[in-house]
Amino acid sequence: MTQSKLIISLRNIRKNYLMGDNTSYQALKGISFDVHEGDFISIMGPSGSGKSTLMNIIGTLDTATEGKYIFNDSNITNYTEDELAKVRNEKIGFVFQSFNLIPRVSVYHNVERPMIYSRKIPRFQRKERVLSALKTVHLEDKMDNLSNQLSGGQIQRVAVARALVMNPEIILADEPTGNLDSATSHDVMRFFQELNKEGKTIILITHEPDIAAFGKRTITLKDGLIVEDENNRLT
Repeated sequence: MTQSKLIISLRNIRKNYLMGDNTSYQALKGISFDVHEGDFISIMGPSGSGKSTLMNIIGTLDTATEGKYIFNDSNITNYTEDELAKVRNEKIGFVFQSFNLIPRVSVYHNVERPMIYSRKIPRFQRKERVLSALKTVHLEDKMDNLSNQLSGGQIQRVAVARALVMNPEIILADEPTGNLDSATSHDVMRFFQELNKEGKTIILITHEPDIAAFGKRTITLKDGLIVEDENNRLT
């Protein structure tokens, strides 16, 4: 069977933070793994394991102290901030725990916002993309609503639609169920599974084993190292 396209390759990623007393704290101690098109990878670990640092590096919100980050065959390890911002805006769709929607703006305009920032997509294409994304998350009938008129699960699906409009290479979800109850959390995760079955590549950050189990593969961190990397059972 032919292996799917390699999107991300991390090799020996290390991250040191300089503390106030001139000592350093090593958050990541040599992380290596690959992400292929169609993967659904859960990255989990307790507080202090390094998963948030790793998420920031994968999402180009931070850079590694050492190691190599290959994205779509390009070594982005030493990219400038402007070059990283371009990758972040065009190649990665973010879904956050806190949703990050603007409450007094309609669902439509919340989803449209990343395209406005890019300044490359004409208005008629923006409308097509917003409607397509909202249809994908089954919320096309809510496009004129404000976020405070939606349930928690619907708000998170709007956040997913916002991540989809730029047609990213990957969706990077940071604790996307952290502010939801258990039943709604599982509904949202089943929706992520649907997206993955449609071909979307997903990297999920979580500290909850039951949420991580929705992915195809779980990478577990502890003290800045990968301590387990296993395929999840098919359900």
